[in-house]
Amino acid sequence: MLISDDLVFITGATGFVGSSTLLHLLGAGYRVRAAVRSKAEIASILAQPQIQALSPGPRLTFAVVPDITVAGAYDDAIEEATHAIHIASPTPSGGEVIPPEQHIPHFFSPAAWGTLNMLEAANKAGTVRRVVITSSIMALAPLEEVEGTQPRSPEAAITPKDRTASTLGPWKSTFAAYAASKVSALREAETWLENEKHGFDVVHLFPGFVLGRNESATTAAEAMRCTNSLLLGLLLGGQFGPRLGFAVHIDDVSRAHVEALNPQLPGNRGFILGQPVWWDDAIDIAKRVCPDAFESRMFVDDGSVVTTHLPVDTSETEVAFGFKLANLEDMVKSVLGQFLTLRAAEGAQGASTGVYGDMSA
Repeated sequence: MLISDDLVFITGATGFVGSSTLLHLLGAGYRVRAAVRSKAEIASILAQPQIQALSPGPRLTFAVVPDITVAGAYDDAIEEATHAIHIASPTPSGGEVIPPEQHIPHFFSPAAWGTLNMLEAANKAGTVRRVVITSSIMALAPLEEVEGTQPRSPEAAITPKDRTASTLGPWKSTFAAYAASKVSALREAETWLENEKHGFDVVHLFPGFVLGRNESATTAAEAMRCTNSLLLGLLLGGQFGPRLGFAVHIDDVSRAHVEALNPQLPGNRGFILGQPVWWDDAIDIAKRVCPDAFESRMFVDDGSVVTTHLPVDTSETEVAFGFKLANLEDMVKSVLGQFLTLRAAEGAQGASTGVYGDMSA
């Protein structure tokens, strides 16, 4: 580990991607200032065994930012930072259904205003050299193509330069609203970068479905409150409508955020993170990895996900970041390793009661 004088300001550090990225930052030797919504979240982060094992001491500090949609939200918190990683943005998970009247305040406002506030704050600080922003493959791929209702030519592969057209609500589903919020956040960021004079560059990361150990989870239920809910819901017998067969390991996403800080990585561009998967293949992998869970009927093999595939060009990603992305088997092992450990610790009985809810989405 190389100790760095650089100070990285990170948002979303209590979430799925953010908590893992925080660990990777500290492991790489960076000084880190994490934005949290309350002092209680500080205590929660510091209580994590993985954080304690790194003994960050003064290398890890915090800034309380209760509402990222308020103008100037990050202005004080980002002072003296040399880099910023902006991850904070709501994602649907665990089968939750956000009512249509809440789509804008729940998804749009945090996604768009949070991103703009980060860019404004980085500019005001005058010390920031690079901002890394977590977007989504959904900002590049139209929802109709993702759901398979509108075919895409195999020759027209999605690249980091693709852009999805903005749509106005009401949206037909929670996932549709989420996808539209990522489109809006990317559009707002690029408009700001084009029109405002600034002294830093930006790297956008576009991950697919992120799977793997959830560092912020302490219970089996919490382990499902992220994109792992699709995989675990499948193994619990869920029947799911169309889902894009494109996924990435949480460790690869976190590592990419850290590697994106390297000035040798070209700035002012985007990178897609992920690879094609067939979701139902996870059942066979899980049977091989943890047969006892199927024998006990904790997991079942009659779940299903309608997988849609789109051509995606990720040729530049592994070359730029210098590492090979993990496969679906590694993702499944990471998810199940944590979930089964937590289940055993809880002494839980039954497969899904109170954990997932409606798995028919």
